[in-house]
Amino acid sequence: MIGIVRKDVLQGRWTELLRALQAISTAPTASAGAHALLNLILAMTGNDCGYVLLCDPRLSDEVYMSEGLTDEDDAQIHRDLKTWFSGAASGRSIDAWKRPMSERGFDGIPLVLKGRWLGFLGWAAVEDLTGAFGSMWSHVTAALTSAVDGLCVKESLQRQLLHVDTLRDISSLLAKSVGLSESLELVLFASMKAVSAEAASVLVLTDDKASFRFFHTAGSAKLRLGERTFSADEGIAGRVLASRQAEIVEDTAEDTQFYGRIDADTGFRTRNLIAVPLIAGNEPIGVLEVLNRADGEAFTVADRLLLDSIADPIAYAIRNASVFDRVIESYCLRRGGAASCDGCPQPLDSWAPCLAYRSRVS
Repeated sequence: MIGIVRKDVLQGRWTELLRALQAISTAPTASAGAHALLNLILAMTGNDCGYVLLCDPRLSDEVYMSEGLTDEDDAQIHRDLKTWFSGAASGRSIDAWKRPMSERGFDGIPLVLKGRWLGFLGWAAVEDLTGAFGSMWSHVTAALTSAVDGLCVKESLQRQLLHVDTLRDISSLLAKSVGLSESLELVLFASMKAVSAEAASVLVLTDDKASFRFFHTAGSAKLRLGERTFSADEGIAGRVLASRQAEIVEDTAEDTQFYGRIDADTGFRTRNLIAVPLIAGNEPIGVLEVLNRADGEAFTVADRLLLDSIADPIAYAIRNASVFDRVIESYCLRRGGAASCDGCPQPLDSWAPCLAYRSRVS
């Protein structure tokens, strides 16, 4: 697995190298950047066997990819890298990684910028690589590290902007709605759009906090107002509400707590989901679930973080809408009858009691 060093790839083609570095730092996703980085390091070393790990905390999730490795080497290297990186920031020596990798015929470099550990590059060992590139090697590794840092900065900013945009959209929509039914419909469609899901559900706690009421929508269908209820300690929703931690479930068939009766009753098949607890202050309101990535892929940590970022306004909106529905029930329907708003110059569409109610109690 020994490659041949090609000095001209780096020494005679700096333009190509700079283009590759720009492609890394401007890649649309961390995965695309890692792919460009892997291709570059293989070209630089004249190799067809290597790997990349990006694990900077500014990324929504770690990225690992490889080329030309056996399944056994691939799995072992990934495990070793994660183990080594877990102690790298606390001062673990690079030699602790190099020795076992060298025994398997691999070499590599850590990507470290100002004490921040960004990731690791590795390749099948070549003869005296650093000596072949001489003084240029340190410049190359610095440039690679800087490009990866730019990629991390870009992805972090994109994620923050997406969170802000989604929060703005959710807040704007909820500001225009009042009743529980309308609020839930807006929440579900906005959540589906945010993470490209096929369907969404909100499980709202009953007044006694003992059961969930189930509300569901799929595709462009209208909200199904469910009278269906089940215990608040059942299913993935019960687990998420108890822990108050959002979860990604990659395969519902493998999760023993998945509450499959809803699928059986509706005919909808849930493959994967994200469940997010809805808490207004310290008051549990329910659980938001988005179901099945529309592209058939798995949900990502970035998707979970995005839904987490909009959970608070959704929880408060649902709580306020529930209170508002009780206001209508108390002020109008019970006191004035089902047609109490007919002909009213100001139908009840805000927190202020309508004119008809105020005239009755004045």
